[in-house]
Amino acid sequence: MKQWKCTVCGYIHTGSEPPEKCPVCGADKSMFVEVTESEAAPETTPVPGGKNMQAKTSEISFIAGLIHKLHAHPITVHTPNGVLPVAVLFLAVAMLFKSDSFATAAFYNLAVVLLAMPVVLFTGYVEWSTRYQSLKSVLFITKISCGIAVLILALVLFAWRVIDQDISNSPGRYLFFLLHVIMLAAAGIAGHLGGKLVFKD
Repeated sequence: MKQWKCTVCGYIHTGSEPPEKCPVCGADKSMFVEVTESEAAPETTPVPGGKNMQAKTSEISFIAGLIHKLHAHPITVHTPNGVLPVAVLFLAVAMLFKSDSFATAAFYNLAVVLLAMPVVLFTGYVEWSTRYQSLKSVLFITKISCGIAVLILALVLFAWRVIDQDISNSPGRYLFFLLHVIMLAAAGIAGHLGGKLVFKD
């Protein structure tokens, strides 16, 4: 039985033919290569532009290589994914018990998420554009959209809390909390899809 490898995410399929779509990343059938062929004679595609193109992309390639080597995206993404649930929990406690200290703690956690997201999105973009060849499948579009949603919501909620420091006790607190929950859900979905790429399930 033949084995086929997805050149985008590395998923291995066993069968007489490659699948119509990669079950992990959604790449088309054309993105699969037979494992024995790819290992025996890896193809090198000439890059248009020659040395000029190499000179222009050398700095980007260095940064991308560093991001891959240090696993920067998986590391940075754990900051918002770990801190955001705490922010939502603290906000819930603040609203339930009218606690200013928990409201402040929730705000500080939100600030950490807001600071981390630009780095998360940048490293994620580099991973997507290099390792995954900028594949525009449903998985990647959803993952990127969720990441952008987290950044926008974090920015909106941070500004809202700065303007109304007693938001956890004001009439708008339920909408404020709901937006936190939506932001947490978006981060969770992005993390789940990232896990699918890593563990190939």
